[in-house]
Amino acid sequence: MNVEGAHLTELVDEVFRLADALTRAGDDIVAGEGLTAARWLTLGAVAHGPVSVAGIARRRGMRRQSAAEGVAALERAGLVARIQDPSDARAPLVELTDQGRATLERIRPLRTEWAERTARFAEPEELSAALEVARRLRAELERGQ
Repeated sequence: MNVEGAHLTELVDEVFRLADALTRAGDDIVAGEGLTAARWLTLGAVAHGPVSVAGIARRRGMRRQSAAEGVAALERAGLVARIQDPSDARAPLVELTDQGRATLERIRPLRTEWAERTARFAEPEELSAALEVARRLRAELERGQ
């Protein structure tokens, strides 16, 4: 394996470990609201307006089944509601309830504090470069190489 391939392999392994660590951190941030990081991601996907379950899955990079399970749990908790999609009667849209909006508002400062505290480990330029590489790698993978 060439050097680039070896580095990419190491990066992939590290990203999987990072994703697990970020999920645990997210779980900690939202535990007081009775949520998990996955449910928080689902809730956040509808924060800017009604969206289908398939749209939630696309926005969050998750399987449609996982998004549907998250929506069902959030609906039972009263944080989201399903509404009729005027353009497609077969697939309802999911929207935040007032309770869901209030929940996200309570989480926002916790997320901000965590992000600011955690980001101190690196220079802003390093974080920007890491973000750019991650975006380019994802785009390449989504193109199917």
